[in-house]
Amino acid sequence: MPDFLRGLSTAALGAVVFGFFALLTIGSVALGFAAERAKPEQKIFDVPRWAGQLRFEAAGNVVFVAVTTAAFTAALASGAVRFGEAVARGFATFFAMMIGFQVFYYGLHRAMHTKALLRFHRWHHRSQVTSALSAQSVSFVEACAWMIGYVGLPILLSQVVPISFFGWLAYMVFNVSGNIVGHANVELTSKAGATRSASVVANPFVYHALHHARWTGHYSFQAATMDRLFRTEYGDWPALYERVANGRPMKTLQDKG
Repeated sequence: MPDFLRGLSTAALGAVVFGFFALLTIGSVALGFAAERAKPEQKIFDVPRWAGQLRFEAAGNVVFVAVTTAAFTAALASGAVRFGEAVARGFATFFAMMIGFQVFYYGLHRAMHTKALLRFHRWHHRSQVTSALSAQSVSFVEACAWMIGYVGLPILLSQVVPISFFGWLAYMVFNVSGNIVGHANVELTSKAGATRSASVVANPFVYHALHHARWTGHYSFQAATMDRLFRTEYGDWPALYERVANGRPMKTLQDKG
């Protein structure tokens, strides 16, 4: 961890952490809405959002950023994460987090769709036609569960081998910005990047939009790998991607490919 952070009081450290995640969220949300305005012909769903949706989602973002701030501040202030700095360690940390978080999130997301936990996930699913604000619009309980992946995973990894602070930081920028922009109601993925083979690395925007529209399936984060392994992938998403990419948005939440 950088020396200037080590020397801060817990309150000052919390202020820095809050500033980082607040600015990252605001900037990413702005990019998501800018993309919707810039590419109206690539709209995914030509279905109106419900009245008051954006205000509701904004409230969820406040909760999420507050929980994230508390979790990261506690982890950094307590020294629970063991750090070691080297360029190679930075890359290793980034990719370990990327793979580990995908596995963790798939399990969490499936659990959130069980009868016992669905009440905590309903907040997020109020957004059926998503926006950039939808990504972090979750309940307090679900936000806390996300911290297992954001903070618990790096703590665990660092007990095996010290991780890179900057590798962790880079992954968080990648995760948060990608998640937020990826919830925009617009398809920005090139046709070359929207094939089934390419989706083992990253999904097109349509992919997760279908989860919000249909409620089940497509539980993966970032890539289709976990859905493919556990057979929770919709077979019609490539056809729906082609439709949207060719300027024909879906007209109902029930549209099939």
